[in-house]
Amino acid sequence: MVGPGTGVAPFRAALQERLCEANVLFFGCRSESKDFFFRSEWELMVEAGGLTLFTAFSRDQEEKVYVQHRVREKAALLWDLICRRKACFYIAGNAKQMPASVCDSLKEVFQQEGGVSADAAAQMLAAMEKTSRLQSETWS
Repeated sequence: MVGPGTGVAPFRAALQERLCEANVLFFGCRSESKDFFFRSEWELMVEAGGLTLFTAFSRDQEEKVYVQHRVREKAALLWDLICRRKACFYIAGNAKQMPASVCDSLKEVFQQEGGVSADAAAQMLAAMEKTSRLQSETWS
C-alpha cells in the first residue's frame, strides 16, 4: 500500500478491517510534525503487530525523500511479499507523478531482487494489474 497525503485515507479503513493480518504501509507527506495523518492509529497497529510502517517525509531533511524511495529501499521485503507470498499492492493519492514513480520503483524491485529484465519486470507489473493484485485509486 502506498498512500501519500490524503491518499492514506482508504488504507486507514482497510487496515482497521484487516488488523489481524500482516500489512505493510508506505506513508509519505511533506512534514512529520504537520502532515502525519492518523499517526497514533498507525502506531497502535504497529504495536499490535498488525502493521509494518515505512515513512517518507519529503521536507524534513535537505534531500527530499518520497514513498517511491522507501519502496526501493525495501526491495527484498516487497519481493518476498509480492512474488513469494502473492501479496496485493495498492496505491492511492495524487495522480500527478506519484503513481508512475511508485510503479517504476516496483519494477526496479523486480529487476533487482528477481534478476529479471526491464521488459520482464513491466510484464510482471501488467500481470499484477490484470489479476487485480495491483490496484490504483488516484485523483488530480
